[in-house]
Amino acid sequence: MLKSIIRKEILSNLLSYKFSVITILSAILILVSIFVMYRDYCLALENYEILQQESGAVIRPTPLSIFAKGLDENLCRSHGLGWGHRIIASSKQQSVNNHFKLFTAPDLLYVVKVILSLCAMLFAFDIICGEKEIGTLRQSLSNNLKRPILILGKWIGGFTSFILPFFMAVLLGTIFVTLSSMVDMNPGNWLKLGLFLLGSVIYLAVFFSLGLSISCLTHRSSTSLVISLFVWAILVFLIPNLGNILARQFVEVPTVQQLELRRRQIALGGQMEVNRLPDGREREARIERTRSEQNQVTEDYRNRFNRLVKVSQNITRISPAAAFTFLATDIMGTGMAEERRLKRAVLQYLKDRDDKMLGYQRSSVKEVLSRGGLSNCLILILFNILFFTGAHVAFLRYDVR
Repeated sequence: MLKSIIRKEILSNLLSYKFSVITILSAILILVSIFVMYRDYCLALENYEILQQESGAVIRPTPLSIFAKGLDENLCRSHGLGWGHRIIASSKQQSVNNHFKLFTAPDLLYVVKVILSLCAMLFAFDIICGEKEIGTLRQSLSNNLKRPILILGKWIGGFTSFILPFFMAVLLGTIFVTLSSMVDMNPGNWLKLGLFLLGSVIYLAVFFSLGLSISCLTHRSSTSLVISLFVWAILVFLIPNLGNILARQFVEVPTVQQLELRRRQIALGGQMEVNRLPDGREREARIERTRSEQNQVTEDYRNRFNRLVKVSQNITRISPAAAFTFLATDIMGTGMAEERRLKRAVLQYLKDRDDKMLGYQRSSVKEVLSRGGLSNCLILILFNILFFTGAHVAFLRYDVR
């Protein structure tokens, strides 16, 4: 019986206008996204060769930034060492696409997180209430068909129909990218890309399950559509932005200008004392103490900022969009954790610099999962379980008349 429901749902969706729209939209958006980001990666690779000649403290852009750019532009800047062992990023960038300064990078991560998540909800918003309106739901349940079997079959059949265009478009885009001589994908990168796509499927399943649960809680398609759009906007845009604002209420972090002012005050006070001291050990000790105080201020700022990032992440994780963003960028080596890891490596390199180049390898899959990637994945799975369970419970009490 379950197989029959799944087969019927898939065939019905394949002949529907929604499937045609999703297929065309997915193909256009994903292929254009991959092409645009591929061109950006090629420019970054060319600029890397130039920056490498000027400074050894620069890393090669990752081909995975084609799919999830994240902070790769910041990671691939040329780095230097300032006062107090402070990392200074050069204004010279590997990316020369100025449009990304005005608009969000149209990578696959953005397409999945924003556009396809909305499509997933619109694909599922009338699965139950829509059939009630046309009378087919009542007919299906009049044949001794159990409701748990029906709701499960509709979820599997509906989501399978929805995800097929996504896989076809990604496959075509990936073939295009890998045929280029500019892109060198090693086995580790292929594994990361596979995990990214798996995370994308889990994320899209969250919004499909959410759309299904809303459909089970309403009796009219128009009502379900309005609620779906409202909830989607809250989860994708409102919560991630509010999380950063709320985090600053719990963790006070001085501005960069305040940090520089404090460091200059310490330097000025130390210099005045040094000028009054005679040459010798006492003078050298005061100079060393000034440097130590500056280092302490910088370290305090760094600790506060890292604590702010953690609090912000913990708050915004109640949004599946935020959890997916953290998961995707960490897996692809373009996230905030990778940036912190790179700064530690650059600091050590600049302290002990010789004629060698900065030898830096991005985090492995094992490191990413142990560092928080697994928890973000589990959050998305829990969202799936929660929303599907809500749909199941609501459908058991659903009035089909």
